[in-house]
Amino acid sequence: MIGNTDTVHYIRFTKNIYRFSPTFMFPEDLKRFHGNNERISVQNYEQVINFYYHLLVNADGGTLPPFHKHNDEL
Repeated sequence: MIGNTDTVHYIRFTKNIYRFSPTFMFPEDLKRFHGNNERISVQNYEQVINFYYHLLVNADGGTLPPFHKHNDEL
């Protein structure tokens, strides 16, 4: 939730909203939020998905299988 505009829809479910999105932004990107041509790069989108994928896979560290090697691809 980059701008936290969706937070109002989730706040009744939990007070623990991280209000975080792992995106890389440059000053010119900030002008596009909630305006014309709002977007992030495909590479940035892939990195966000990869971050959340690994976060969910590793969320329950107590029950992780033995270490395995992977290549960061979905």
